[in-house]
Amino acid sequence: MPSALPHRSVYFFFVDGIGIGPEGPQNPFHTLYLPGFRRMLAGRDLTLEGHADHTQEGFTFRVIDANLGLEGLPQSGTGQATLFTGVNCAALAGRHFGPFPHSTSRPVLKERSLFSRVGADHALFANAYPEKFFEWASKRDRWPTTTRCCLDSGVRIRTMDDLRNGRAIAADLTGAGLAEVANSSVEAIPESETAHRIHHMCTTHRLVVSEYFHTDKAGHARDHEAAAQRLESIDRYLNALMDTLDFQQTTFVMTSDHGNLEDLSVKTHTRNPVPLVVRGPGSHHFAAVDDLTGVAEAIIASCCDSVLN
Repeated sequence: MPSALPHRSVYFFFVDGIGIGPEGPQNPFHTLYLPGFRRMLAGRDLTLEGHADHTQEGFTFRVIDANLGLEGLPQSGTGQATLFTGVNCAALAGRHFGPFPHSTSRPVLKERSLFSRVGADHALFANAYPEKFFEWASKRDRWPTTTRCCLDSGVRIRTMDDLRNGRAIAADLTGAGLAEVANSSVEAIPESETAHRIHHMCTTHRLVVSEYFHTDKAGHARDHEAAAQRLESIDRYLNALMDTLDFQQTTFVMTSDHGNLEDLSVKTHTRNPVPLVVRGPGSHHFAAVDDLTGVAEAIIASCCDSVLN
């Protein structure tokens, strides 16, 4: 069993582009066997037929709205900015916008992001990025929401050296697809090792965030094989987290910015609701969250919980 942590922590696992849609051949959450998801979700399926809001001690499951009161299809830029700040950034921009943050979101991200509020000394963004990412983003000043929040708050963006030394994780959880992108050697690791790295990070930080975006890419491609590979990898990761995280001290949070992968009959995002899955001592803070705007405040409340002696 993991040793007791010296403080309460939150691990926010942000998964891009997974909604809750109806059962059918278009929905890999219905067609695939995903025991890790079911274990983390206390036996629930991520389908409209298999869901039900539920809160009990140490566990909350919510089906939350990602449309933010606007017409049209939700987008990553405004959806993620809303998740990370608690401010309806789509309403602020007057429309859904993405994939990068809208200009109206920039001041909000700088002042209100989870990283800014928790502080650079206590927050960690676990994803590692190759050098070509930094070159591309710096040249264009186009940073995804998570890395923009890092830049504005002073949280360090981790590199390939961090990944090789065990101080970061790969966006695909194993690093198997990173060597070609990074143009350098990367040793692939199992999802269980990634779970152990995250647990260690939670022992030294109040907030740990990781981002998984390959789900959104598979959804846009309408690629059933890629969707299966991605979800089965996440499934192994969730199963490992159930065995690795100390849920007495760490609150696990998983949610998304919009639907996509749950409907491979279309290549666009969807207006389906998204799942909010929470385990751990701060789960009660999420019991009334109805849409993306409520997630950040609940995370902050969980980070601020005092340790029970």
